[in-house]
Amino acid sequence: MDKQKAMLLGQFLKSRREKLNPSEAGLPPGYGKRRTPGLRREEVAQLAHVSTTWYTWLEQGRASTPSRQVLDSVANALRLSKNEHLHMLHLASLELPTPAPSMQQLSPDIEKIIHQLPYPAFIATDRTEVLNWNEAARRIICDFSSIPEEDRSMAWLTFTNEEMRKSMPDWEEYAQYTAGVLRGRYEKNLTDLAFRKLIDRLSSASPEFRELWSTHDIMDKTIKTIRLYHPEAGLLSFNINSFSQINGSGTAHCCVYIPTEGTDTNEKLQLLLWR
Repeated sequence: MDKQKAMLLGQFLKSRREKLNPSEAGLPPGYGKRRTPGLRREEVAQLAHVSTTWYTWLEQGRASTPSRQVLDSVANALRLSKNEHLHMLHLASLELPTPAPSMQQLSPDIEKIIHQLPYPAFIATDRTEVLNWNEAARRIICDFSSIPEEDRSMAWLTFTNEEMRKSMPDWEEYAQYTAGVLRGRYEKNLTDLAFRKLIDRLSSASPEFRELWSTHDIMDKTIKTIRLYHPEAGLLSFNINSFSQINGSGTAHCCVYIPTEGTDTNEKLQLLLWR
């Protein structure tokens, strides 16, 4: 197993172990006095039917490549979610690696489609770099054309752009979601030096990002509701829909902000864009 991945796997398992309540793991109430929250290594080893020494080595990045069966037992012991389980298998190199980013696969026609959509939409990479956007996105989310190319990243803007931060009433929740999605994608692109540079920049620039990154939490890219305050239209609410595998590229996705049902966002959006 790759040394860097082995260390990341160990850090990930340690973070899950320390967050798991003993009762959630199926241990009886009052099982063993503990000074710190979470499970002990020997408890995880017992639940996973492996030796404590081997599990300790696994967390320290020193264990030999584990089998799928053993890792499934560890995942069960730690009560990992489906996405966390898949993430763990990836770190153990038990799945096909994600191809390196290749934006050449994107067709110029995609940009035309984006500009015809009536809702805010943009295309971004796994590093959250915004490649193309439409007028609605420029008016509602951010004037990407005014942002230096190296800063034109949704993760970077979320954590370092004060205007964007002020426009999000639920910034803390969205920041946690952004860091979780970024963590999952980063560890599938460990050979991408540009990704490493982004993480280093964010860690240096944002204490909030640094704290969230240290939790090793990962989140899947699913439909997410976001509220934005616009200086002209007021409070807007959108469901963020994400589409991947654009023309065969697994490292690019399209985000479309659809007005949330039951709100007046669609009416406000139409009035703003048709002024």
